[in-house]
Amino acid sequence: MSSTTLSALLARLMPYDVYERHAVTSRLLTMALGHLDVAHVLDVGGRAELLARFLPWPVTSVNVDGSGRLWGSGLALPFADGAFAAVVSIDTLEHLPGERRESFLRECLRVAQSHVLVAAPFGSAGHSAYEARLDELYRAAHGAPHPYLAEHVQYGLPGSAEIDYWAETLPAARVRRFFAGDYVWQGKQFERTIRQPHRTGLLARLAGVYADVTSRALFHPIRLREQASATTNRFYLLIQKG
Repeated sequence: MSSTTLSALLARLMPYDVYERHAVTSRLLTMALGHLDVAHVLDVGGRAELLARFLPWPVTSVNVDGSGRLWGSGLALPFADGAFAAVVSIDTLEHLPGERRESFLRECLRVAQSHVLVAAPFGSAGHSAYEARLDELYRAAHGAPHPYLAEHVQYGLPGSAEIDYWAETLPAARVRRFFAGDYVWQGKQFERTIRQPHRTGLLARLAGVYADVTSRALFHPIRLREQASATTNRFYLLIQKG
């Protein structure tokens, strides 16, 4: 078995949600930049080395929480115009107030030479309502808000109208939309993790192991679509600079 094959197999052992967003990002960026032998990618809001596992090009990650290779805010990136072939931001927009999201996207476009790829939970009415319920469930179980979910609820998930607005106003030659995941299935997985610490006994522990194993990407093929479904979990916006 080659090292590349082994790396791909190990990646499939990640939780589906983590694997999907990075594997789809790799697929779409390869489609956009596949003609380039050398490309440097900026990952805004990403963890050090994570996206690099999925891409054939070097990746620099910046984050305000210290988990990236460099510290940096997506609202004021410390790089020159066009410093990177492409800029990626995965699950960051939903942690920004709505009025700052366009500025964030424009800043990503500023430092990109050709493409920006943005992914975030898709804010359909059903998805937003489900996340609000999960937030209440987590607070009741733990006595404190979940560090990420609470911001999803506070700031709201980007929905169709907001995506339409960006497509119309950003300086882009082309904007393509893709959708993947199922918020109902993924929400139920999260519910199990919330409830599990309060359950005891052998059957409960076995159920926890089963839920963990079956949540891995190995058991869930990615279905990438160009139209949202009723239970879409995440959107991917591939923006080509104008």
